[in-house]
Amino acid sequence: MAWDDNYVKDFSKANRGREFEDFINFANSKYQAEGVACMHKVPTEFIPLRGPHGNVNGCKVNQKSCVDYLGRFRGIPVAVEAKHTRAKRIDFSAVQAHQAAYLDDWMQTDSGQMAFVCVSFNLNRFFMVPWGFWKAGMECWELHRQTGEKETVTVEQYGWTWKTPGTASVSADDLLPAWEIMTGGRYGLPYLQIIEKIAGGNKENEDTRPGY
Repeated sequence: MAWDDNYVKDFSKANRGREFEDFINFANSKYQAEGVACMHKVPTEFIPLRGPHGNVNGCKVNQKSCVDYLGRFRGIPVAVEAKHTRAKRIDFSAVQAHQAAYLDDWMQTDSGQMAFVCVSFNLNRFFMVPWGFWKAGMECWELHRQTGEKETVTVEQYGWTWKTPGTASVSADDLLPAWEIMTGGRYGLPYLQIIEKIAGGNKENEDTRPGY
């Protein structure tokens, strides 16, 4: 996952979210072995930080990466930004400005490409949120910050309908059940399965949260 360019990590925190990426990387190896998908982990360049005695005691980002994963699934171009949280909620702003700009650019032309934010809630629940829905949540919160009024919008895409929560963050229960990734099987974390749902017109699309 990408880090802010001013964010310095000591080694005790360097592997935060690493297990999540390991799940994705394992799935990618299986997808590629079967000829189903070819997804590439985009590297982030780090500069080591040395202490007074020359020992490496931290690092900082040298160059921002675009997003975490790029590739194709059954011929469909796919971009994925992976985000992990140990909390019950994750901020929409976890997708940083340069990552959001890249995903916008990725989706700019109508060539069948897809973009997602893949979210891990404490390695217990996992979701693939299409970028258009995540972006709407971000924009509603930003509008709230400007106006002071709670802003929500109903988004319709890929046969799904979702109402943004109007808050700075989102919980697992705020997201559509159809976006949840069920773990297990030969892929472990079959996170690209959502594309088959979209292509197949899967209608697990109702916003079933109370009050919606």
